[in-house]
Amino acid sequence: MAGIAIIANPNARRNREWPLAAQQLRKAAPGAEILETRSPEELAGVAKAVKADRPRVIAIAGGDGTVTHTVTALASALGNDLPPLALLGGGAYDSLAPLGGKGGAEDRLRRLSEALASGTELQVEQRDTLRVEGRCGFRFGVGLPVRFIEAIYATGSSGPLASTRLLARALWSSIKFGPFARKLYAPMDLRVQLDGEEWPRIEIYGLVCSSVAEAGLHLRPFRRATEQPGAFQVLGLTAGPRQFALELPRLLLGLPARRDRLLEGVGEKLELSARAPLPWLLDGEIYSSRSGRLTVGLGPRVSLVRT
Repeated sequence: MAGIAIIANPNARRNREWPLAAQQLRKAAPGAEILETRSPEELAGVAKAVKADRPRVIAIAGGDGTVTHTVTALASALGNDLPPLALLGGGAYDSLAPLGGKGGAEDRLRRLSEALASGTELQVEQRDTLRVEGRCGFRFGVGLPVRFIEAIYATGSSGPLASTRLLARALWSSIKFGPFARKLYAPMDLRVQLDGEEWPRIEIYGLVCSSVAEAGLHLRPFRRATEQPGAFQVLGLTAGPRQFALELPRLLLGLPARRDRLLEGVGEKLELSARAPLPWLLDGEIYSSRSGRLTVGLGPRVSLVRT
């Protein structure tokens, strides 16, 4: 059994100068195998190799999209029996990277390598994944979350600083009810059923599902995401720009939101129906439903290593 297998996306933002990035990863974990995945075909082949070799830990070097594609490929090859995962980060919007610990990719990988070499017990957290149209991830969204990520990509910048700046712009525009806020808060004609129970037919500006508490940018709005194994939290935004701006401090502190500003629930199956096409988001990757109908269920439960 191999120790660490590093699945790396050379196309990720941090890895674009790949020879140098690969060299740093090799220094951090001497002897660890680096499995490059530039295409879905390569990723499928790597997943089969992982199934055959069964490493103790899989380290994922790439951003949120790389994590989504990798977990999806591994689940396709191994079912629900995935090795522990260490998220190193390295993309444009690294909101999942904090799940793997603190520091840069090389620091996390070095600590992981040293822990395995010394026999130190790994710190592992169990987390469910979401499954949407065959893809596995940790956070799903429609409406406002999709528009926010699109706005980040439109800036041409990346990383936490760009995201923080855009969040500050959105809050200021929300308070003034400016053009940017009006674009973000375009209302949706959305029907929602959670575990077969239909939500009230009121105006919704955005909806998010999460199986992890973190949302990136040090935000932890999903306080109930991990309270029940085999379930995820759903938040539906019903407040307008100014009301939501006033609600944000409560979310920053992980406190429950006012019921007249957010609908929330915890469940195992979410069914959505809206006008087609319906853009949707899974861990930084944007897709589209031609039918306007989506079902969010549960994918494999995974072990995330914190270093």
